[in-house]
Amino acid sequence: MSLESPLAATFGGRIAAYLNAPEDFRKHRKRMNKRLLKIRHELGIVTSNTANYSAEEKTSAISDELYAANALNGVLLLLLAERDVVHALEVKIQLEVSPKRVSSQKRLMASKLKKAVSTCIKLLAVTKAEPCALKQVELHVYAALVHGMYALNKKRWGDALYTFSLARCGLELLSGQTDDTSASSERSLPGLAIAELLDTFVDPSLNLAISQHAAVDHVAADVRTIARKHCRDGTVAYLGPGLDYILAVDASCAQEIDDEHVPRSVLWRQHEATLHNVELAVKLARVSRLDWRTLNEPEQFDALYSQWAALVDVHTADLAKNKDEDDMLRVQDGAILLTYLRYNMLFVRVRRDLLLVEKLTQGKTTSAHKTLRTCKDVLRLYSSIKLTVAEVKDLPGVYNDEDLNESLENLSLFFAVKRSLVAASAYSAAVQPKKALAILLHLQRTFFVSDKFYAVGEFPYDVTSHAQAKQLEAQIAQKTARVDALTQVVQSTQNPGRTYLCENVHKFDLALDSIARVASVDRPGQIGPVLSKPVLFDIAFNYIGYAVDERVEPAAETAAEPAKLDEEKKKSSFFGLFGR
Repeated sequence: MSLESPLAATFGGRIAAYLNAPEDFRKHRKRMNKRLLKIRHELGIVTSNTANYSAEEKTSAISDELYAANALNGVLLLLLAERDVVHALEVKIQLEVSPKRVSSQKRLMASKLKKAVSTCIKLLAVTKAEPCALKQVELHVYAALVHGMYALNKKRWGDALYTFSLARCGLELLSGQTDDTSASSERSLPGLAIAELLDTFVDPSLNLAISQHAAVDHVAADVRTIARKHCRDGTVAYLGPGLDYILAVDASCAQEIDDEHVPRSVLWRQHEATLHNVELAVKLARVSRLDWRTLNEPEQFDALYSQWAALVDVHTADLAKNKDEDDMLRVQDGAILLTYLRYNMLFVRVRRDLLLVEKLTQGKTTSAHKTLRTCKDVLRLYSSIKLTVAEVKDLPGVYNDEDLNESLENLSLFFAVKRSLVAASAYSAAVQPKKALAILLHLQRTFFVSDKFYAVGEFPYDVTSHAQAKQLEAQIAQKTARVDALTQVVQSTQNPGRTYLCENVHKFDLALDSIARVASVDRPGQIGPVLSKPVLFDIAFNYIGYAVDERVEPAAETAAEPAKLDEEKKKSSFFGLFGR
């Protein structure tokens, strides 16, 4: 049987129990006593003679051979140490709530922590043959945390600095590991629980030890950098193998950061920000040293974007931890650095999308359907680029920078024009040149590139330049001329010129009923020469001849005769009122 996850069985149980009040700790300790009794029964080491307990107890006889035979022996020692820690925490919370019998309660808390440390020493000795390296890391992390609590209680700042540094490196390793314990019924401590443990217990304790230890420069570096440096102090001998296990699994989690070529500050738009996180500075230096001009694939810029996003996440986490910072200069440095990181990250995204546009448009398509589909994808990409530029404009500090804000407005206009050109190309491919010409004429009237079109000079990752903007302006004029010619050709083929009545009576553009008495538009007629100024009377009666049998007889005026008779009857009477 394998040993269950030490951190899940201890800190995980505490987190799940939501321990706040002394009564909560007391109930949790009673539950642990019941479980310990059950394990003792399973192992057959229950001591019934409590009057002579020290002579007959069998817990001290647990050895590595017994652990190899049954892992419950290790679980028993682990829970015994955890029970003493919970008891010490219960006393601590009780003192905070009602400080009564302070001296005796403090002695009780110290004795429980000391007993837990002794149990952890025995636990590490018994489990030294545990084959799972990750469980060895968890065991040493738990022992380091228990010893760190005892060191803080005794104000042994050097031991506290070492133990919490070692524990932090181990927890950083565990948070990055996947759950490989599928064969076991117990799961490891989840990543969120590890993050909570770091934020609420390890980092505050480490900061306390740093502030009290005179040999530590607690202003120049962050806790992660200090932990990687002091995890090698070795002031607590029995915890030494823990570092070896960490290095064996992932050496980067305990690798000391070399700050020889690490930048101490960044400059963004005449604003300088000091880097307080050494790890962030190291990662930023690696990204900055990368020659992005050698990258020519969208996937490569995806990887670069992920690196910038990781820097943003690290810095955002630092800001969240230091949100109550009173140093206004440090707060300003954090805000400038966050804008700098996001600014570069967003321009990497723009460059990636431009490469995707280039990939889509570099091939020639022979089918109009494929051309329209490509235009649709390119339009979507340019819309995404415009949204990214809008995100850049919303960054803190951009609006107050007039040159940068104006340049970003023109950058957004540049990509909007590029998008409109693609739309015009789509209309041309769909044989709708009038719509394409309308778009191009609008662009020609509204898009002008001045000498200070981009006041900032250049953008990160060369997303565009002043020369490209001038080239786009010339491209609009060229396309307008071509589409204008195409429009004329299409219009001449689809709508031929209107002919006069004297040339073709079927093309006379009037209603049929209005020319019914002029010519028969249903039958072709004979056109004669026009010797004088043609008028409607001449065309109708002198110059258009029809066969005798095909002439149109005047319509019978039967409908007008009753009206005429009625009118005569009205006139025969006095004012039309009498004589009816």
